[in-house]
Amino acid sequence: MPKQKVSVDFILKESLKLFRQKSYHNTSVADIAEACGLLKGSIYHYFPSKEALMHAVIQFVHSYFREEIFSIAYNEKLSPQERMEKMFKKSERMLLSDDGGDVMGNVGVETARVIPEFSDEIKEFFAEWIRATEHIFLQITGEYEATKLAEQTVAEIEGAVMMTRIFKDPKFMKNAYERINDRFASFALAGVPNSK
Repeated sequence: MPKQKVSVDFILKESLKLFRQKSYHNTSVADIAEACGLLKGSIYHYFPSKEALMHAVIQFVHSYFREEIFSIAYNEKLSPQERMEKMFKKSERMLLSDDGGDVMGNVGVETARVIPEFSDEIKEFFAEWIRATEHIFLQITGEYEATKLAEQTVAEIEGAVMMTRIFKDPKFMKNAYERINDRFASFALAGVPNSK
């Protein structure tokens, strides 16, 4: 028998799992309702449409990353190297988990042309991730290099997540981490040059 009432957070978490596992387009409102123990029509008491639910999931994930992962970049109690390592490890756990997964990357690619209204929110997520990473690189290099390195780091992590999932092999994340760490260490040893 379906539950009478569930929390919005519970619906968001269950939706996130389904969107990650099945994709946005292949997940129906009925699938979400079933995962939540609700009747299909009950979902509409919480969200007026599947698109509204997806917007809420994007905001939910973004908020989690902002508070739990991106904030690490600004923790002055840690060295830049410690911040980079902690941010990488924590984002890796979230991006590869069955519960969360890389919903921003997946939904971004899947819906970019079909549902452009998700685009701005997903772009802002990645822009904030780049800014957080850039903040760490600014501790060891100039502004021009920090921006370039931050963009490269985020792109490399996203690519490694995709390859890890396709090949079901964690070596892609391990190798990405080693490259990022080596790059970071080489700039740290070189000192802070003038920014362009």
